[in-house]
Amino acid sequence: MRFIDSNVFIYHLAADPHYGGRATGILKRVEKGEETITSTLAVAQVCSYLRWKKKEEVIPVFLDLIRGLTSLTKAETEFIDFVEAVDLQKRTQLSWKAWDDMVISAQMKRLSLSEIYSRDTDFDIIPQIKRVF
Repeated sequence: MRFIDSNVFIYHLAADPHYGGRATGILKRVEKGEETITSTLAVAQVCSYLRWKKKEEVIPVFLDLIRGLTSLTKAETEFIDFVEAVDLQKRTQLSWKAWDDMVISAQMKRLSLSEIYSRDTDFDIIPQIKRVF
């Protein structure tokens, strides 16, 4: 099972000319039953991005998309994920710019996941995470 990072949803929603097709392909596989996980942090990131881009009207569309993907588990972001992210930063000396990625990595560890659908190359420097896109 793989984690779906926020940028997959963003590329799909934005019909990104470079990565939109690949992101849409991932979501079509999930729609057909591929078991995946995302988290409330990733959902919040997408909603914040849409608000930042002044596309607030797309937020309900996005939430309906997420709700309709029944093979997509929506995991809660827990306080312990933030604590583990701080420990990860101390162990690896990763830049604080990768904070959200460290929290997602902590979530993935808690959920026993090692692969993530993402274009974010910051995941390439986090131990035990394999990025797939």
